[in-house]
Amino acid sequence: MKALSVNSINTGYERREIELSGWIDSIRDHGGVMFADLRNRSGKIQLVFDASNKGGDYSGAVAALRAEFVVRVKGTVSKRPEDAVNKKIPTGEVELKVMSFEILNEALPLPFYPGEKVGDEAALKYRFLDLRGPDMMSNLEAVDRIMRITREYFAQLGFWDVPTPMLTKSTPEGARDYLVPSRTKAGSFFALPQSPQLFKQVLMASGVERYYQITRCFRDEDLRADRQPEFTQIDMEMSFASSTDIMETVWDLVEKIFAAFDHKLPQALFMKFEEAMASYGSDKPDLSLNIGLLSDITEIFRKSEFKVFSSSVEKGNKIAAFLCAGDFSRKELDDAVEDAKKLGAGGLVWIKKSGDELKSPVVKIFSDEEKNALRKKFPGDGVIFAGSTGDSFCLMGELRKIFALRRGMKKEGFFPVWVVEAPLFEKNAQGRLQAVHHPFTAPIGDIFADDPRSLKSHSYDLVINGEEIGGGSVRIHKAREQIKVFEIMGISEAEYREKFGFLLDALSYGCPPHGGFALGMERLAVKLLGLDSIRDVIAFPKTQNAFCPLTHAPDVVSERQLRELGLKLADE
Repeated sequence: MKALSVNSINTGYERREIELSGWIDSIRDHGGVMFADLRNRSGKIQLVFDASNKGGDYSGAVAALRAEFVVRVKGTVSKRPEDAVNKKIPTGEVELKVMSFEILNEALPLPFYPGEKVGDEAALKYRFLDLRGPDMMSNLEAVDRIMRITREYFAQLGFWDVPTPMLTKSTPEGARDYLVPSRTKAGSFFALPQSPQLFKQVLMASGVERYYQITRCFRDEDLRADRQPEFTQIDMEMSFASSTDIMETVWDLVEKIFAAFDHKLPQALFMKFEEAMASYGSDKPDLSLNIGLLSDITEIFRKSEFKVFSSSVEKGNKIAAFLCAGDFSRKELDDAVEDAKKLGAGGLVWIKKSGDELKSPVVKIFSDEEKNALRKKFPGDGVIFAGSTGDSFCLMGELRKIFALRRGMKKEGFFPVWVVEAPLFEKNAQGRLQAVHHPFTAPIGDIFADDPRSLKSHSYDLVINGEEIGGGSVRIHKAREQIKVFEIMGISEAEYREKFGFLLDALSYGCPPHGGFALGMERLAVKLLGLDSIRDVIAFPKTQNAFCPLTHAPDVVSERQLRELGLKLADE
């Protein structure tokens, strides 16, 4: 039986008898006549309980109603009086005059009301109450809509929804794995997948050609606003496809999803990784910020008398600067210097610029040539901020973002950009080369002949307003090339055979060229809905300590369970 949507009830239903079920949202006693709101996920409508002609049983039952009682009501729809119309809700012109009702369940006194703003701990402990609020209910509906659009889209393009294992081999991809001990093979462990990466490549080697999956992924890492230990990924992979084919396929899906929420996306720009780092100090450039781009002013100050810069350049560092339009008070300038220090900079130089005039405590040290070079580099008026550290572009990029947001220099709307051709390798803290994306990304160039440090990758990340919505790459599809990447990363043959032998086998028996992409569904939903945290679009999220206040997970287990798994806890 199809349930009647509450929000569809309007004056066209006048004098009709209907039946509704839901929660009592609020109660207002007007002496003899009691008003209440009935709420379910389809909306809210005002109920009128008039006990004047229904006898004591009815009156007693009405008096017993409390907020969040679950009820089934039968009544007649009628127009509200003109002075009682509520234009804030779709059903605001009508009310339901209740003839009979049944209390399906009662509710204890509430720790808070659905929709009420409370602390994170309470909201997660009583998540069933928090989810009843209109905002959370709307968020869950939005996530469902994204998933339905995704499934319909990929099905129309001939993609197969192929589930991949949740219990798999531990092959850490940058974060710690969640491990699951095996009962049947004592001392061995499964891992929960950080992504379906290896399995979807094996599916391409198996001839599936077009795969997608809306899947759960697990990473044991420190949590931030955009991180959870488990999250949902819209995953896809295509055989015989170029990076352009894959990006177009993903972009069409993203456009459809945004359109379903009444957002028209401008065409995405393309930006090479090097340009993003040079102009924005980030591989996630925020094109919505209306502030000057970063500029490399290293050469201007290479031989400067201003030793703060010239001595830093001698050490191999670069100097980055940007122009922020508008005037800054002395306090704002002092705050800017403190911001830079908090980010790890030794300091920050500021120069006020109006026309050709430059004002700064340090500008008297600059030569005329240096001043003219700055005027040419930054033709507008405002304040030039410059800094030098070993990682000055990233630091100055972050500082630029802080200033823009603090001063309201942000354009409305969505500004998508594809960041492409990231380096294939980077140095880690130990000085070894590691993959920038993951070690299965195909290089641009010859992995055997070229200097590995100079190689770019066939990678492409989709960034919207400074947030990475998803990323992907063309994959290595030949075992010989994959082995070379492992060797460059310093992974021994014994190790890569043990960890990735099944993938190398798949690549060795006629694996086609392929590539893919993964969209972070929660990140996408957060961006669409203008929210701050992916916790707001997850039904049962964890805290910053990866703890669930609702279920108290993780929790201790019994000695019997440990014995069955062949485990014994170490003494603290």
